[in-house]
Amino acid sequence: MRNLQSVAKALSNPVRMQIFEYLLERRVANKSDLLAETGLERASLNHHLRSLAEAGLVVSVDVTIDKVRNSLCFLSASVSLESRSELSSQGVRALLGSEVESDVDHTEIEERAQRAIGKGELARDDAKAILRTLFEHRGRGTKNTCTSCGRIKRMSDLALCDNCLRPACQSCRQKVDKTEGGAETICDRCMRELFGS
Repeated sequence: MRNLQSVAKALSNPVRMQIFEYLLERRVANKSDLLAETGLERASLNHHLRSLAEAGLVVSVDVTIDKVRNSLCFLSASVSLESRSELSSQGVRALLGSEVESDVDHTEIEERAQRAIGKGELARDDAKAILRTLFEHRGRGTKNTCTSCGRIKRMSDLALCDNCLRPACQSCRQKVDKTEGGAETICDRCMRELFGS
């Protein structure tokens, strides 16, 4: 992290503080997520992200998803409030490469994520955040397969399981309340493995 003065200056702006808090909560966000969250114009958002990047708070990685250039934004590891492995540009690139087409099977990327988690190269929550962001921004009209029932569904009808990171359709997933608050999406396949039901 750069010096305290540049960090304080970057976070003194309420919009930049809003972006920082959003990234702290989401871990990874596409620029279009940030545009929707803040209501800013693209040029204004870029200005605020540049200020946060110059202060060493935010990192952006460009990834082409379905031939559209996307920027995935995330906090620098040095500003995390938790002890976790660093989420770096190289980690995102290793997982996604530079281009993801709509016909790329989600399973291939999910398997890469599971390997990276297993090797300790990527924290589980970071992998979930990257995959969720990628999944939400792949072509919504494109189709993929529910890993529980095997039916081909539109991307907009699928959601990622918080346990296995695989897509599941509405009839093959359920919300489970966590003990510390909030809810998780769990696919039927994981429900059977976890609870035997």
